[in-house]
Amino acid sequence: MTLRPLESYPAARRAGACTVDARILMTAVLRAHAALREAGLTYVGRPTRAVNSTNEVWFAGPYVLRINPHPESRVLDHERVVLEALTDQVPAPQVIAYGEATFGEWLVITRVAGQEMSRIWPAMSNDTRKAAVTALGLALRQLHRLDTAGTGIAELGPSSATSPDCPHQLPAERLLEVLAEAAQLPYVDRAVMGGAMDMVLSTGSALDDGADSFIHGDLHFENVLVDDGADVTGIVDFEWARPGPADLDLDVLLHSLADPALHVATDYDTLPRRRDFEHVTAWLRHAYPDLFAHPRLVERLTLYRLSYDTRALLQQPPDRPADGLSTHHPYRRLRRVVEGRSNLAWILTG
Repeated sequence: MTLRPLESYPAARRAGACTVDARILMTAVLRAHAALREAGLTYVGRPTRAVNSTNEVWFAGPYVLRINPHPESRVLDHERVVLEALTDQVPAPQVIAYGEATFGEWLVITRVAGQEMSRIWPAMSNDTRKAAVTALGLALRQLHRLDTAGTGIAELGPSSATSPDCPHQLPAERLLEVLAEAAQLPYVDRAVMGGAMDMVLSTGSALDDGADSFIHGDLHFENVLVDDGADVTGIVDFEWARPGPADLDLDVLLHSLADPALHVATDYDTLPRRRDFEHVTAWLRHAYPDLFAHPRLVERLTLYRLSYDTRALLQQPPDRPADGLSTHHPYRRLRRVVEGRSNLAWILTG
């Protein structure tokens, strides 16, 4: 996952508390070397660890190594299946090798040329930014059209819409269940949660729009690589890719632009500014109009955000009253949605 400050550090890992065994006794760098050996790859030197990642991600020459020390979640096996299904239809890394070991599951993929769009965005001209967003819109449209029949993607646990690990807890019936569960947490105002449930009951029919597309699930500019000419060279981190409504990818993407420091690595989190992204929505709408075409888009995006923040709230229950929590805590974010103070207005008028 990618939302560094909060969602990436739940009170307990999805797999639960780990016992003392080989996978936690090994240091991260030893795991990296062991995984490269398992893959049959020789790399002279020390792999370089990526700055911003929940899983352990390493750069080793032309390769990127991802290690998940909690293999029961099988997120990397899922990503392997997704990348193999993409073939040449979407710019993305190629799978080199996958395996499991005592320390966890690992995946080796090709290292895609280019830099994270979020990292170079501040230095890009307005015309280059527009070209990059246009290229992203075209790539995203191709991704959403991907036929995944027979690939087994929908059945894999981490990305399944019915899994409690799925970032968006949908459909409306599932969202009501998790809201009711969250209402029992300490320091959570049941009136706020009741307001959220009322929103779902009154607008949930907006989610009933028929067939799903294939979505990235964690789309933001740090997961998009571009070259100097603003061409998209690769979309990365398909851990949460799954069948779903195409406009679900708008939720993470556009909210990440509204609060950009939360979605980038710590070595440049002071550089992106909301005002630098004010034209992205208009450019993306022009490149991919169908993504914005649903007549109840505002209601849908509101429900998507409720579902996302409620799942995050269950992963990170508040340990104090709301006023003592970070403004970015999922409970405070959820409360702003219920009170009509979310970033949605800024996002849709950008």
